[in-house]
Amino acid sequence: MYYLYEHQLGYHSLALGFPSIGTCNAICLQTKTGLFGVHVYGCDNFAPQEGKPKNAMEREADAFAAFVTGHPNTSEFIHLYSANFHGKRIGTPDAWRKELQVYARALSYTGPLSSFNLNSLPGWPQSTNGLDLDSAYVEFRRVFDTVSILVKPWSQCVHPPEQKPGPPGADGVNYRSTTQAGQVSDTFWFKKMISSLSTNGSGFTLTPQQTRLTYKHKK
Repeated sequence: MYYLYEHQLGYHSLALGFPSIGTCNAICLQTKTGLFGVHVYGCDNFAPQEGKPKNAMEREADAFAAFVTGHPNTSEFIHLYSANFHGKRIGTPDAWRKELQVYARALSYTGPLSSFNLNSLPGWPQSTNGLDLDSAYVEFRRVFDTVSILVKPWSQCVHPPEQKPGPPGADGVNYRSTTQAGQVSDTFWFKKMISSLSTNGSGFTLTPQQTRLTYKHKK
């Protein structure tokens, strides 16, 4: 499987992991044959930029759509998911909902959308500075037509030191990056990656289907 850091894109038939989701958003598209994901960095991507027709959120959504539609294993879209701390996503109170719709529009996807609010998990630990909640490791797993979302506090996960690869860092097919211009690249925007991670079993929480906020996409 692939572990997607900020601005990274990935495809895997069975599972995708998202390290350190704090103010970020883990977005995952379930298709008939696998999972496509993008790790959306921070929570200020709705801000327009002078001289650019699309804001940063829309450009990254375009890159994700290009990655999905250009992938050799793309297939019928089934469900678009996200997992984030809704309380940390800035903008309107339902910014997380509007954000997922940006990605749906870029994909020309009109099926169901679901978001899991990490703020809803009881007893989530504080970060090491004690000023906010700890970030989360989020993993999407696909078994036939079912997708499970598993989460664990990031500080409780174990992984080898982050690698800082020089270009090209991606593999050209299944593990790539977005660019600031909204394109797909084989050079990582943020030059860090991990190839393995352990959750040590305990505390790796499965989010029940009924706790996901599901709604229909409005064009």
